[in-house]
Amino acid sequence: MLFQELGKLKRGMIMSSVVMMAAGILMLICPERYVSVLVGAAGYGLLVLAAVMGFEFLSSKRVLINYVYLTGALLVGILGAAVLFYRNDVLRVLGLLFGIYLLVEGLSELFNTWRYARRAQRKGWWIQILLSLLLLLAGLVVLTNPWWDTPGALMKAIGGMMLFSSAVSIVHVIMIWPFKNM
Repeated sequence: MLFQELGKLKRGMIMSSVVMMAAGILMLICPERYVSVLVGAAGYGLLVLAAVMGFEFLSSKRVLINYVYLTGALLVGILGAAVLFYRNDVLRVLGLLFGIYLLVEGLSELFNTWRYARRAQRKGWWIQILLSLLLLLAGLVVLTNPWWDTPGALMKAIGGMMLFSSAVSIVHVIMIWPFKNM
């Protein structure tokens, strides 16, 4: 039972990284003239997700966790509306949030690698340290925005960093995972 749940967790982590890779590739291949269309689609997608989550609440039992999900749905709906109202500033905010995310993920992966993989004497732990440091550097690059000033260039930079981050995440999951047969 426990091993089945751990297997589901591993598959879920890898699948979320694959979805992030797909989003990164989409951001990389999107021409600059369609950036506003992509941002609008993201806003409408968030509104649809909020509506689906709200309908799930209506059809569920009224227990505490479902009210927490409803609160999350309302926050997703507000975020979707904010994306639609402030389309021009969304990419700058996304760059800021994604830069902070990369810094936090890089620090977390660095800590986990140093603490667990090195002590377990896993092969290639130094590669994970290097990848974690590269994630930290990528976060700093996205936060400082030294080379791009147009929304299209910023979206391509965020897409590339998202692609790199998800690939590093998959490598970390595979290399740190404690059980070989899952």
